[in-house]
Amino acid sequence: MTANIAAVILAAGESRRFGRPKQLLRWEGRPLVAHLADVAWAAELSPVIVVLGAHADVVRPVLEKRPVQVLRNYRWADGMSGSVHVGLSALPPSCAGAIFIPVDQPLLTPQFLRSLVETWRRHPGSIVVPQDEVHGTKGAPVLFDRALFPELAQLSGDVGGRALFASHEAQIVYHPVREPWLLSDADTPAAFERLKAYERGLSPAQHLEGVKAVISDMDGVLWRNRTPLPGLREFFALLEERQLKYVLVTNNASKTPEQYVAKLAQMGVRTTPEHVLNSALATAAYLADRAAPGAWVYALGGPGTINALQERGFRLSAGDRADYVVASWDRDLTWNKLATATRLILEGAEFIGTNPDVTFPLETTLAPGAGSLLVTLESTTGVTPTVIGKPYPSLYRQALSRMEAVPDETLVIGDRLNTDILGGVRLGLRTALLLSGVTHAEQVPHSAIHPDVIFENLAALVAAWNGEPYA
Repeated sequence: MTANIAAVILAAGESRRFGRPKQLLRWEGRPLVAHLADVAWAAELSPVIVVLGAHADVVRPVLEKRPVQVLRNYRWADGMSGSVHVGLSALPPSCAGAIFIPVDQPLLTPQFLRSLVETWRRHPGSIVVPQDEVHGTKGAPVLFDRALFPELAQLSGDVGGRALFASHEAQIVYHPVREPWLLSDADTPAAFERLKAYERGLSPAQHLEGVKAVISDMDGVLWRNRTPLPGLREFFALLEERQLKYVLVTNNASKTPEQYVAKLAQMGVRTTPEHVLNSALATAAYLADRAAPGAWVYALGGPGTINALQERGFRLSAGDRADYVVASWDRDLTWNKLATATRLILEGAEFIGTNPDVTFPLETTLAPGAGSLLVTLESTTGVTPTVIGKPYPSLYRQALSRMEAVPDETLVIGDRLNTDILGGVRLGLRTALLLSGVTHAEQVPHSAIHPDVIFENLAALVAAWNGEPYA
């Protein structure tokens, strides 16, 4: 996202009808206010501001380890406008708008919040209001363009941003909502109990029903280093038996698809390069859609990155000129390469990163990854790169396009919460976390990222898909 849209979570109320702080009601194993903060963060809203009030002293501790800014409205009893003012006061100049989110809407998803932002981008300067397609009813949360902030700051009493609707009717853009239950609020204990039926969710097998396409990570899912993980052959047999479309994806830009195909062949699995998409290929495709024919690229990276760019017809620069600087994991990185990339970016070359992974796994330890290189160049140039790999959307969108698949029928399988799963969550894909890689079960309850379902490994996933017990 090029312009920041903030989230202001309004959580200052007394919750009188509940007899206890509504903010601390349990939802998906965590306090409701923490759940909404996680959803806003996963949607890439920035900053995420939580405004507390009546129960601030007991609510604040549950937000301490989350990437949010917690503020206190000491005049919460005077009405909602005070919380709006407090939230507005903390928004930075770079903020182009803000979504105001009531704390009692637990069914909101990152994908839905992102869709509000996408609507705003098509209609800058607008007020984006969700509207139920079936009944025509309008609800929260609402996105206000920055141009409306001065008027929001003038509100008084127990009113929110809706007070501006009448005087700014021409600026309102109604965002269609096909699933009106997303906008449900828990304004009474009875309403909250009804919403809990959604939280109870589906069984692991039910999450797999209706899946027609699969996007799967490789390292930590299919293998660990050179060792195949349990269920590998059975997984590919299931894909073939059920005629599921699939793409194997990775942020690792150092290898070519043919090398991954050869690695799987050594493990007894047959596939083709068309089923492999790494961040180097995704980066080359991204540039091919935007660059002029024969554009010059200065590339930091290994054979996977170099080959992908050459196959798309880009001319590789020796450092004298460049339209783009592409930074990837580079085993032969030198100070001179960094200095050249810095100069070219400062001269106007567009800065592209293949992936944000700060570490690269070696056999017995970790080494600096592409993300470390991006941090170095960004801190040196002051230019933020466009990143293609997970959890950013380009890689998964290209996988969907390659399969001609739709998000609702696509399952993401991965072992990393902050890349594999977060990327799927942001695009509204179904997500399955496997504990066969870097993520341990005890990390999940403390994470801001919520996978739909968790399996020990591929073997357990295959067993659930076939309706069989896994021992």
